[in-house]
Parts: sequence; structure tokens; C-alpha cells
Amino acid sequence: MLRDVTVLVNPNAGRGLSRRVAGAAIAELRRLGLAVDVVVTRSAEHCRHSAAAAVAAGCSAVAVCGGDGAVAAVLPVLAGSPVPLGVLPGGSGNDFARALGLPVRDAVAAARVVALGVAGPVDLGRLSSVGVPERWFGTVVAAGFDARVNERMNTMTWPRGRTRYHVALVRELASFRPISYVLSVDGTQLEREAMLVAVGNMSSYGGGMRICPAARADDGLLDVTVVTSISRLKLVRLFPSVYPGRHVGRPEVLTLRGRSVSVAVRSAAPRSAGARAAGARSTGVIAYADGERVGPLPVSVTVDPAALSVLGARGRES
Repeated sequence: MLRDVTVLVNPNAGRGLSRRVAGAAIAELRRLGLAVDVVVTRSAEHCRHSAAAAVAAGCSAVAVCGGDGAVAAVLPVLAGSPVPLGVLPGGSGNDFARALGLPVRDAVAAARVVALGVAGPVDLGRLSSVGVPERWFGTVVAAGFDARVNERMNTMTWPRGRTRYHVALVRELASFRPISYVLSVDGTQLEREAMLVAVGNMSSYGGGMRICPAARADDGLLDVTVVTSISRLKLVRLFPSVYPGRHVGRPEVLTLRGRSVSVAVRSAAPRSAGARAAGARSTGVIAYADGERVGPLPVSVTVDPAALSVLGARGRES
């Protein structure tokens, strides 16, 4: 059992769900005899600084109550640190917790996992891009149609949950064209027209979409899923199969694995100013990691084995 824990609460995660999760989880932690210091965070930066202050003060563990974004915010502090991370899932996606077999719908059960104080090692990804500070990530880097759907979804206030993702997907289809990618996996280069490229340290994003279903958080490898150039109709038909991870059995889906991955867009010389403008729109791909906006391609991704200690982590994803 732990003696104490600092709980960082993102009050906006899950459109208020995190507040209910925090209330139940904190009550259970205190019932189990832990000293609990609660910090309600105002931003990702505030979350990160609060985690650093807790570690400096000698806390036994830092727990985040929120979604994947809240987890991502504390990774720069806890990566390589002996202080373990606890997860009290209160976001809309919770893919980090799901991948590690942690309770995602039971706040009391999640609190009991934290209180037990048993931690396991988890790999992290490290991402770099031109003009963007290097950052850690836990789940998946999205770079393609999926990232553009995420961009669109973040501007929408309605509807909620998975439905919002589906509406954004349909709207993005109207203007989307295949992207000319240049990939490198452990130094082996591949050029391919594709709809999306996903690089996974863990298996899922978007609240359970198993885009890299074979990815494990304890194998020291990154899994790459490439959905090659297909029609819009085929793309729509493919997406339901992503939730159970069956899409990787289709001939239009390519899977790769390695320790280092780079993702870039092949540039072409436009023939006119109008073509240059159209080219900029069609190849301006923004990468997302852990559901958070990173910046434009190219990006380079490496894996850092056992970089993080997580309370209740079972290693292999389920």
C-alpha cells in the first residue's frame, strides 16, 4: 500500500466526467488510509508543474484524473523517475488506461489499484518535429485522415462522445485525398500513397479504436499501421473494423514494426500558383499524439523501453 498520493484533477476532461470520478476515487483513497493531496489543474502546463512540485516534495505517487491528455501532460516529469503514475480515468477516450488493463468505468476500482502501490514498467514513445519541442507520448501518433478528423472534431461542440467523431469523419471525407507518404522504419524506406499512417506504442486511440491492435506497451517496439490509397466508400466501410482491430487483415492495410519511425510527405513541384495552393492544402498533414495536436509532418518517433512506472500496469494489452 502507498502512504500518500498527489491527485491531479482535470475538471474539464470527459465534459465533467472527471469531477465525478475524482470525487469517488479520492474518497476511496482516503478510506483506504492514504494521505491525499488534491490539485485541480487549469491547463496542461499547470498539470505538469504540479506533478514536478509533487515529485520534488517527495510524494509516493502522482495520480491523474482525466483523459489521455492529462496523462500526456505529466510524462515529461515522470518518465525516467522512480515515482509511479496512477491513472483515474475520467476522459472521453482513456486509451492509455485501457491498453494497460486498468479500470476505465469504475472509479472506486481504479482508486484501489492506485492504493495497492504495485507498479509495472511501461514503454513510452518519443516524438520530434521541426520547430516543435520533443515530447513523450504513451498511445498513438496519428498522421493522416484520422488526424484531420481529430482536427475537425476539436472545433465541434456537438454532438458528444463517439458520435462527434463519426460526424467529423463524414465531413472530412468530402475533401480528403490520399497523401504521398515517405516512411522509414529502422532505416528501411517506403514510399506509398495512403489514407493514414498511425504509429503505436499502444494499440488504440479515439476511445477504443484499435488502429495498431498488436502493439504492446512492454515490447520495446513501435507498431505502424498504413491504410493505403482506397476509395472513400472503402474507407468508410473499413472504420467499423478498426474497433476490434480486424482491419489489419485486409489487403489494403499494411503493418510494420520497429524501434524508430519517421513519417514525411513527399513533396511535388506544382505547376502554377493555384497548384501550389492546392498542393499545400492536400499535403499539410498535422500529427497528433495521445489525442493532442503536435504539428506538421515530418515527424520522427523512437521508443524508450520501460521509461515509465505505472501503478497496476500489467504489461501486455488486453
